[in-house]
Amino acid sequence: MIPPMVMWIKIQWFGIWIPLFLLWPIVIALLLLILPFVFIGLSIAGRLSKFWMALRIILAAYSMMCSVRGLQIEIQKEHRTLEIYLP
Repeated sequence: MIPPMVMWIKIQWFGIWIPLFLLWPIVIALLLLILPFVFIGLSIAGRLSKFWMALRIILAAYSMMCSVRGLQIEIQKEHRTLEIYLP
């Protein structure tokens, strides 16, 4: 399962590719830096089961991000157009 790597946004006549593959390493690095502190804090507080629940929520969010591949949103209102596409 791989999350979308680029996002195409078009507002009226102006379109731009946003490289999401540059964002994923930053998100993963931050997550790996924060997760040990969360584990230590919850183990000291005696709520280690909450850590496993938080870990499951993170994995579910990753799964959700992977499932949005191919999403296409088109909004047209009067003379304005907005398109978002995740190939």
